[in-house]
Order: sequence, then structure tokens, then C-alpha cells
Amino acid sequence: MRHAAAITAALLLAGLATGCSSNDDDKPTVSKASTAESASPSPSPSPSKETLKLGDTANISIHTKFTAAALTYQDKGIRGVPEMLGADQKWAALMVKVCNKGAEPIQTTAYVWSLAYEDGARVESAGMNAGELPQPLYPMDAKVSSGDCVRGNIAFQVPEEGRPERVLYSPDGLDEPVEWLVSKD
Repeated sequence: MRHAAAITAALLLAGLATGCSSNDDDKPTVSKASTAESASPSPSPSPSKETLKLGDTANISIHTKFTAAALTYQDKGIRGVPEMLGADQKWAALMVKVCNKGAEPIQTTAYVWSLAYEDGARVESAGMNAGELPQPLYPMDAKVSSGDCVRGNIAFQVPEEGRPERVLYSPDGLDEPVEWLVSKD
């Protein structure tokens, strides 16, 4: 009888241990999308500290799987509403793309994208009131079905002098932003 009780207690403890363990699918992860097909893709256990280059795609998992890419940054020749700019500012456009790789729809917004400067300054999206941006415009609030993508330009009011150092993507649920380097030219 004691032997049966010991086995039952051991099985109960083993069941509790596995039942209380966290589900890795619920942990946010980020990894750089590889250009070569991998036999068994394995997401990093925590958000990647790797800074990507413009054009690189990041695989992201926050309760579902999707990809994000900062494709291009342009701050020359962007025409917008001059009255909306502050002193010593100009318009910039960031082309981004987000694709839903999960089973459920995802919500996208331009407000999770920002620009980071070397001195610590950050510039948030200017929204849709920028004027004549290069087309297509990134949707401000869109649902993206499984297997679908959204791509477009996001407007920023940036300092006349200098360029941002990095593009940051910070959706809710991600512990650290995904980062892309912006070239100095």
C-alpha cells in the first residue's frame, strides 16, 4: 500500500511540474529571417539584440507569428505640408512591411514604428497628416488576415540636419524593440 501511495505521489508531482511549466509559444521571440530555407527553424528564446540592416526581415512571435521589415528610409525630396513642420525640420518617409504568418488576424499600426538618434532622441510617426508622401501609405489601423501583408510609407517630422541611427519597431508584448540600422548617407 505504501508503495502504491509513493508511486501515486510521484506521478502527481510529475504532473504538477509539467502542468506548471510555461508554454514557450507565449514568450515573445524575435529572430532574423534567413534567406536560405532551414530544415527546422528555431526561434531565439528571447528577443534578439541583433541590429538588422534596412531591408532585413525579422521573424516575431507574440501570441502569433508574423514578420516585420524596415525596407527603406528617405529624407530628401519628400514633399509635405510645410506649415506642419517645426523650425529646422523636414519630412522623412520610412517604407515598412508586416506579414501575418499565424492563424489569427493581427492588428497593425504606424505608431509602433519610431526613429532613434545617436544622442538618444526618438521621433514618433507623424500620422497621416504629412501631405504628399510617396505612395503607398502604410495603413494607420489595419487587420491583416493569415498569410496577408501590409506595406507602405510612414511619415516622420525629423531634424533638418543629421539622420536617425536606427529604426525601432515596438509592438505591445515585445520586451525590447526590433532595430534596423540606418545608413549614414
